[in-house]
Amino acid sequence: MLTAVRPIIAAVDVPVSVDLEAGYGQEPADLVAGLIEVGGVGLNVEDTVHSDGGRVRGTQEHASYVAGLRAAADDAGVPVWVNGRTDLFLHAKDASGVLDEAIERLRALEQAGADSVYPVGIQDDDDLLTAVTGAVAVPVNSTAHPVRHDRERFRRLGVGRITYGPLLQFAMTDAMKNMLGPWAP
Repeated sequence: MLTAVRPIIAAVDVPVSVDLEAGYGQEPADLVAGLIEVGGVGLNVEDTVHSDGGRVRGTQEHASYVAGLRAAADDAGVPVWVNGRTDLFLHAKDASGVLDEAIERLRALEQAGADSVYPVGIQDDDDLLTAVTGAVAVPVNSTAHPVRHDRERFRRLGVGRITYGPLLQFAMTDAMKNMLGPWAP
């Protein structure tokens, strides 16, 4: 992944944050060293470990990993932005049923040194977003659809950081399908 983002980082004049999934099985110090070496200044790390059958790290396990990332960045003297992500809401049949556990996890990530937290999958639920933003002191990151969502709404709900995640790609794919529709057999 870091090899793949190197040319992107080199091609732009803005800071680049890299989605590092669950760390690709790397130790935090190695991951941060690689990120810094390619010129990245931020990272997103999630608790779903795809390389381990999609299991979700426990709260303390994920917080310890984030603490390792924070310590490695601090030791390197580079202010790497750490966005600690949880997928608890994504995996739940009832998102409100995991709210307390998710807040506990987000607070643990904050305590571990995350600069922001990212509870994936609640971008359309004002009550869940408000509960999360009111529970932590660091900025809450939310997925935002470039057409369906209003940035002012996110601001009003206390969201401090937005990402398009795959939604921009999905929106572009939908637009292309509509454009190419007349050519379909």
